[in-house]
Amino acid sequence: MERYTIGFIASAVIYAAIGSVFGVLSLLTSEGFISWISIYPLMVATVHSFLLGFVTMMIFGVTYHIIPMFAGKAFYSPTLAYTHLFLSNLGVIGIIGFLLISPYYPTDIHPVARLAAVLEVVSLFIFIYNMLLTFIKGIPGTGPPNPFGTTDKETDRVATRYTSASIIYFFTGCILGTFMFLRPGNIYSIMPAHAHINLVGFVSMMIFGVSYHMFPRFAGRPLHSIRIARHQFTILNIGLIGMVLLFVFADRDGMTYRLLLPVFGMILAASFGLYIYNIWKTIK
Repeated sequence: MERYTIGFIASAVIYAAIGSVFGVLSLLTSEGFISWISIYPLMVATVHSFLLGFVTMMIFGVTYHIIPMFAGKAFYSPTLAYTHLFLSNLGVIGIIGFLLISPYYPTDIHPVARLAAVLEVVSLFIFIYNMLLTFIKGIPGTGPPNPFGTTDKETDRVATRYTSASIIYFFTGCILGTFMFLRPGNIYSIMPAHAHINLVGFVSMMIFGVSYHMFPRFAGRPLHSIRIARHQFTILNIGLIGMVLLFVFADRDGMTYRLLLPVFGMILAASFGLYIYNIWKTIK
């Protein structure tokens, strides 16, 4: 395992510990045991410690480890990987640290937290650039051996579609998050879209892709249905994109919003149902 991979995983573990402390402080603050800190910046710092620090850093670490195995190519530039690690940590530390001292979230955000959000986007640009060049210019046969054996290439192509889409969603979510930091007056109209893009588009998509790669190998049998996996990908994107567009552009009190939001929500739920069925039939 490369050192930058270990760096991302170690960072994730540290942020999980930090988020746990913040979570306890949030609970004590909400119950009135602590009065010297505002609950709003503390809650947002807790959320970002777990999602941006723990979950995202762990996903990056896993990605840096498994992409070379599946592609058979070492990452294009270790220097860019270390740069990504450094800038990403600066971004996360700046966001969660200076959110805590923001006067009142979300209407006032410390300027350093805004700069940190920009750094996080820049680090993501570097990661995407490095990953694309790995596939385009990487030298075959330089990646670490795959200890999980081989499975149907068609399954791996479908799984790669999920992981690639998750990176696109994460990039979009970071752009929206940075916009909220720079223009906090628009936060209430963008926050639901930002949350769904990151939790469903980034985290869930990445989990779907990695599990479609790994679970057939663990089970020692092919994926139950590649067709279901393809349909799930289409249905999930329809439901998620529809909900995000409604969150951003539709009138929350309008009839269109009230009618279409449950529809897209059920479409999104159906995609999760397809995933559960497909994975269960694979490993059962």
